[in-house]
Amino acid sequence: MIRKSTYLGAVSIIGLIAVLGIAWSFDAFMQFLNHRNAVSFSLSPVIIWSFALIALLLAVILLLLAWFVLIQAPRNVWVSLVFIVIGLFIVIYPALVFTPALCCWMPYIGLLQLSLTRYLFSSAGFVAIIGLLNLVLPRRK
Repeated sequence: MIRKSTYLGAVSIIGLIAVLGIAWSFDAFMQFLNHRNAVSFSLSPVIIWSFALIALLLAVILLLLAWFVLIQAPRNVWVSLVFIVIGLFIVIYPALVFTPALCCWMPYIGLLQLSLTRYLFSSAGFVAIIGLLNLVLPRRK
């Protein structure tokens, strides 16, 4: 029989994957809009509204994930470590790509062309903070 904490831990990991996938798809959508605007020069209002709506939607999704992991799910050290490791890897990845000692064994992955202004980058930072808070904050009984 699967315990409730194991089930909620798996749901937390699935939520992590979903949030990072949504952030990555928002990055791809904004890149598509910018390329289309370079051709037609008619999408400026759409791009401006898209930035605002995507930022609002991503904030709501990240707060829902934080609420679930920090309040609803029981404390699980492994889930917290997965959140921290994945979040910090994505945040530190741009620096790792340009580190000479690491570039030989870590090839450049084209899917993670991250800059500090990408939605995936900021979402990964928030995910790492969620994992850290899940380890540090006390739980009520």
